[in-house]
Formats: sequence, C-alpha cells, structure tokens
Amino acid sequence: MSENTRKEILFLPFKASAWNSMEPAWKAAMADPDWDVYVIPIPWYYRNIDGSLRDMQYEAEAFPDSVTITDYNSYDFEHRRPDVIFIHNPYDDCNLTTSVHPFFYSKNLKLLTEKLVYTPYFVQDDIEPDDMRSIYNMKYYVSAPGVVHADKVLVQSEKMRTAYIDYLTQFAGEDTKPVWEEKILVSPFQE
Repeated sequence: MSENTRKEILFLPFKASAWNSMEPAWKAAMADPDWDVYVIPIPWYYRNIDGSLRDMQYEAEAFPDSVTITDYNSYDFEHRRPDVIFIHNPYDDCNLTTSVHPFFYSKNLKLLTEKLVYTPYFVQDDIEPDDMRSIYNMKYYVSAPGVVHADKVLVQSEKMRTAYIDYLTQFAGEDTKPVWEEKILVSPFQE
C-alpha cells in the first residue's frame, strides 16, 4: 500500500483503568500493516456542583509500557482527519460528576473523522427482555450522546446488541430501528 493511501486510526481513552475495553481493537489495528495507529489519552475533569469543570486528570503515564502514547496537544485533529476514532466515554456534557475535555465530546469528534466508533468501557451482565431494572438503567448510558453520534457501537454480545437496539428504538421511535440495527454490532475485538 502506498504511503498516501495508508489509513489512520485513533484510540482516545480517558481512563487508563478502562484501557482493556479498547485494547483488543488496538491490538488488531497494530497487527494490520495498512494502519497508522495512535493512542491519545484525553484529559478529563471532575465537575463542580454548578457543572463547571475542575481538577483536570490526565492519565497518559498510567498506560502499559507496551502502548506508545501520543500527547493530545501534539496531534493535529483538524488537519489530519483520521479515518477512524475509537472512544469509550459516551457522555459528552451529560455526566453530572465528570467530563472529558469538551474538544473530545463525540459531537465534535464526529466532525473530524469518517468513522466514530464507541465501545463501552465497562462489561456488564447481559440484559434479559424481562429485566425491567436493567432496562430502566439503560437510560443512563445507552441514549448517551456518544452512542447516538457514533457511526458504529461495539457491544459485548448478541443479547446486549438486542437490548441496545430495543431500547434505542423505543427512545427514538420505531422508524429508527434500521439505523440502530446497522449501527449496533457485537464487537469482533473481544479477548
């Protein structure tokens, strides 16, 4: 593949402790000689009671030594326009206690890439259709901006895929079901 046709993929973790949710996709990308791969930890903040940001957290030093880190200030997002960006924080400005830096909200990243991919940073038990408590709790993470803005959402299992599709269809309307069926996929990058 010639250099001008190489593809670029970014992984934008915000917490080093959640790196394991991106690591399988990163390993697959690293194994593909046609991809230039960057891991760019992004800053996040605790929020004050009024919603303003305080106490920036930046965890680049906490990643495994096997992961080459690129500083978020040294990558020119707007001019490079990576082919794919992976995120694992879906909340944008909707989390009351923490926030990634606003530049890294999914609504902004969506404008900077051909494909925005969200993969949850947590694993949970599969949701059964009659588990009303789990279905109720989906409102806190499934309808989050990062899920809605993403071009692809990679979940842990077929049951979870069905739960996401059903919830989002109910949330956004029956006519949106084909959108969710195309967007929500079982992650091929599981270990």
